[in-house]
Amino acid sequence: MLAASILQEVESGRRLDVAWEASGAPAAPDRAWIRSLTFGTVRLRGRLDHLLTTVGGRTPAELDSPVRTALRMGAYQILEMGSVPGYAAVSQSVEQVKATRSRAAAGLVNAVLRKLVAMAPAPSSGASPGVPPAGWGFPDPAEDMEGYLATWGSHPCWLIRRWIGRFGDAGARRLVEANNREPATYLRPVGIGSSDAAQALAAAGLLHRAEGEGEKGGSGSGEPDRRSRRHVGRCLRLRRGVDPAAALQVVPGVIQDPAASLVADYAAPSPGSLVADLCAAPGGKALALSAEAGVVVAADVRPRRLQRVVEGAHRLNARVWPVAADARFPPLRGAATVLADAPCTGTGTFRRRPDGRWRTKEADIARLAAVQRRILEGAASVVPLGGVLVYATCTLEPEENWGQVRAFLKRRPDFRMEPGPAPAQFLDERGCLVVLPHETGPAGNDGREDVGRLAGPSFDGAFSARMRRARA
Repeated sequence: MLAASILQEVESGRRLDVAWEASGAPAAPDRAWIRSLTFGTVRLRGRLDHLLTTVGGRTPAELDSPVRTALRMGAYQILEMGSVPGYAAVSQSVEQVKATRSRAAAGLVNAVLRKLVAMAPAPSSGASPGVPPAGWGFPDPAEDMEGYLATWGSHPCWLIRRWIGRFGDAGARRLVEANNREPATYLRPVGIGSSDAAQALAAAGLLHRAEGEGEKGGSGSGEPDRRSRRHVGRCLRLRRGVDPAAALQVVPGVIQDPAASLVADYAAPSPGSLVADLCAAPGGKALALSAEAGVVVAADVRPRRLQRVVEGAHRLNARVWPVAADARFPPLRGAATVLADAPCTGTGTFRRRPDGRWRTKEADIARLAAVQRRILEGAASVVPLGGVLVYATCTLEPEENWGQVRAFLKRRPDFRMEPGPAPAQFLDERGCLVVLPHETGPAGNDGREDVGRLAGPSFDGAFSARMRRARA
């Protein structure tokens, strides 16, 4: 089974997105179903493991990897995928184990998953998917929010503790809930206006339509309804289940979350200028910036990942010059705008890259902060007098964001904050771009609506600081 092979690759240490692409699943006729199963199983691993331990009496970590994978996949289908009957999920999981393990292992999978089928609420019961049914043994959030968010919320304890300390119980809960919603897919047009791109995607049946919107938009005028565009950061929301490659054949652009697109807008290079993107792969921001800049030098230390930049530049006929180089030692001087989109813990992208929550360790914050400092120093060496340095991450952790920028500004008093353009709700008091997943999208299950919260799905997290080097 294709989904099982992908999850086994992840078990062996491979990144989920890499395993997904390498498996051939993106070209499969049932790609949407396979993606929902594989990504969902990884996303809710903490919740599934808690239930499997409660029902089976043994933690999945104690079992062989193929058995553990079969149990998690079966549990996810039973509890989260209404299109799969419980008996079918059990039967498929048992056969999957029989092909690789003993009859005893198959018997264990059969017994545990049958218990889960008996526990699962009926589709017509009205049970809220956002709240664990009574009797499932999850901690009470009123008494143990950390335990609740680690198990039902399916996040590592160390991260939950950090987020509770920073955002409080309610904020951490909303953030976890945002991370556990399946992300929407967005396309940022490059070299074509957003209105024309929206028309083309709508005509091809690829543009998301808001609930109740007609085939030709809510007004019946043929103009796609603005509610369906989610037109933030120049991005257009695609219809769920659409193959991104199909959308890119209709509209030239890049598949990019609005948070990443906002970073590109915030950089705001002067038209026709030279831009250096020093951590460019896979190239989304470099390609977005190419629409405004004269030339973008897209550097990355990983030649294999740089191939994605090459392919994107060729597809869009963009003025992007890829070069394999270490951002700590940039291969050029004097770029008007320098973007250092530094490697980070990526805690703002755990909704889109769910395996990241299990791979990332608390010690990675300090380790990557040291790397980011060296990259910032290298990037600053490329910025001429009067030039702009843009530092960006996709993490939510302050040590990697403002903490990093604050330390840099103390070391380099010749740089000053000069915010770029961004919607007011995404600019903090220092002028930094800050996008938090739980402050975009719908309210959480507590029904609370925050001021400035946008309609539609949540965005990824992002941080960026734009600094200008003094001329004298």
